[in-house]
Amino acid sequence: MDSFDTSPVPDVAGRLRMDGRRFVVLGGGYGTGRQAAHQLASLGAGVFVVDVDGDRARRVAAEIGPAAAAGAGDATDRGQMAGLFAEAGAFLGGVDGVVDVIGVAEWGGVLELSDETWARQHDITLRHAFLALQLGGAAMVAAGGGTAVFVASVSGLVSSANHAAYGAGKAGLLSLVRSAAEELGPLGVRVNAVVPGSVATPRVQAMREAGLVAPWQDNPSPIGPPAGTADIAAAVVFLSSDLASQITGQGLVVDGGRSIATPFPGARRRPAGS
Repeated sequence: MDSFDTSPVPDVAGRLRMDGRRFVVLGGGYGTGRQAAHQLASLGAGVFVVDVDGDRARRVAAEIGPAAAAGAGDATDRGQMAGLFAEAGAFLGGVDGVVDVIGVAEWGGVLELSDETWARQHDITLRHAFLALQLGGAAMVAAGGGTAVFVASVSGLVSSANHAAYGAGKAGLLSLVRSAAEELGPLGVRVNAVVPGSVATPRVQAMREAGLVAPWQDNPSPIGPPAGTADIAAAVVFLSSDLASQITGQGLVVDGGRSIATPFPGARRRPAGS
């Protein structure tokens, strides 16, 4: 037996490239979705940017250029989603990648939550993901395979007071990702999620400027400041790339190490001399 390793060394940069890949980015007009659309296109992908606000989607598509087009619609509505995937397929020539960044949190105690709030949170955290998997999954299977990446939340992994409806939806999303990965894997489709902690989204930045963000949120983790939307998009791109070809059914936590830190802030000490 040869004592030396002669296995081929892959082209790592090439495996990150997206040349010829065709992505639908849901929630692509803003924040992490906009960043993901730009990053995918910068690596050679064609992108169909979807947002409930058509002007936002068209603005991002115009920023990207000829490799992108825009669609507007309600991602929680089956008919509109079917139309959007049809538009995307017509522009791109098929679909072999789905990125779903949609999700808005509403706060409220369990004892006060209305049926309407619960239903809205279910739709905006989970229903659209089900539709994206069902409609986008069928399109990807028809194209010979692909990847789907969803943006979940650490609220789906741990408890958060007054966040029960959102957290329950994101926990359901992570379960949906695992089940879909098992079902669609034999058909050539990988399914994963990125699980962010604190993120400095444009919405959060506006709240900070208005004095509505607590001081601890500026340094929520051992690393320090919260992630930027480009950081979350980078994790989405990694999971969409061939570098992650053996990863499916997983939730990649991107929270600066917050979830592995002690729950007692006073016990955390900076290294001597820092």
